[in-house]
Amino acid sequence: MIQFSEAGIRAFERERARLGKPGMGVQIAFTYGCGGAGFRVTFTEDPAAHHTVQEDRGVPIWLDSQAAAGLDGAVIDYDGTGFLLRHPDAAIVEFC
Repeated sequence: MIQFSEAGIRAFERERARLGKPGMGVQIAFTYGCGGAGFRVTFTEDPAAHHTVQEDRGVPIWLDSQAAAGLDGAVIDYDGTGFLLRHPDAAIVEFC
C-alpha cells in the first residue's frame, strides 16, 4: 500500500484546493526507456482505465499493474520544494 506522509498530505490538499479539483488524485505508472526503469507520477482527475485504485485519507492513488507490484510500502512526501515518492528499496522520485 502507498501512503502519504503528514507533510505530503497537507501539501497535496493545498494543491488540490488551489487548483479547485476536489476529485484529483495521484496516478503512478511504471516506465522504461533509454535512461532505465522508473515511475511517472502525475496529479489527475482522469486516471487511466486500466489502473487499480488505492486510497489514503480520501485521496485516490491510481496504479498500473507494475507500479502496484513494485511500490508496496512507498510514501508520497513533500520536502518544502516538491513532492517525492520514497520507497525503501528504490531511488527517490521527484515529481510535480
